[in-house]
Amino acid sequence: MSRDARTVRWYTHGWNRGLSWRLILGIVPKVPRFLRPPLHALATLVCFTAMPRERRAARRNLARITGRRGLASLFLAFRLFYNFSKFMVAYTDLLPFRPERMRDRVQGGEEARRAIETLLGAGKGLIVVTLHLGSWEVGLACLSLLGRPVSVVLLPEEHDAAPLARRARAHPCVRTVAAGGSAWNGLELLLALRRGEIVTMQGDRSFGAESRRLPLFGAPVDLPSGPFALAQASGAPLLLVCVPIRGHSRYLMHLDGPLAVGPGAEAIDAALMDFARRVERVVRLYPTQWFNFYDVWEVTPGGSPSSPRAG
Repeated sequence: MSRDARTVRWYTHGWNRGLSWRLILGIVPKVPRFLRPPLHALATLVCFTAMPRERRAARRNLARITGRRGLASLFLAFRLFYNFSKFMVAYTDLLPFRPERMRDRVQGGEEARRAIETLLGAGKGLIVVTLHLGSWEVGLACLSLLGRPVSVVLLPEEHDAAPLARRARAHPCVRTVAAGGSAWNGLELLLALRRGEIVTMQGDRSFGAESRRLPLFGAPVDLPSGPFALAQASGAPLLLVCVPIRGHSRYLMHLDGPLAVGPGAEAIDAALMDFARRVERVVRLYPTQWFNFYDVWEVTPGGSPSSPRAG
């Protein structure tokens, strides 16, 4: 069932500031590529040491996903921080945006393009559901190369780094729609799909009333049901798209689907359960690239994960 609407305050931290972004975008492009791995390692060591709350949460999440604990979970958490460093540096591949460079660095991009164009050929548009895994911003850049209008649904960003993030995703054909905003936004997205366009939404963090609670890795979480309700209303297929990071400044297009949603509330529940299993599949493949630095599953006073929290 849908949960009551509530105000969600997403996880944030004191380092998510415009200064951090300006340092990354100003310094990294001047560093020779062969020197970037040690730079990543140094930045990771600093953050891993200075952010104990995030380190502990990452270890708990990874323990649930992989079953590894102790020193193994500590190593996995360090890899998660290290990969997030590469995710942040990936913005330097988007500013300025050069399509030819992006095509060279994305493995499987041509196959993904053909698969997406086949789905769009049905004339009902396409709902691309992504996760906070790998470089979703690179995935958005690749979608913009298809030449179809893309509506990306995002929660409004209020931190002082937000203008730089918006600049990084300011690709041709892409427009941002505020999640949880006006009720007209849903109608706009429906009309976009009926024009044969692409709508992209995050599928692993819920907000507001449009969510369902269901098991993920053996414990309940809230996942957004909005993409599935939109698919049901429009008849558009859903496609899970993730862009794992491979090495340094190299990426892989990972597609899973499509999913179709039939009529009735039961069809949405069934599609969400199917989607949750697909999420588990890709997260098991890339556990240290699912970027959650808060407890996805809430922690009881005894220190064990229970139900999820939003931020």
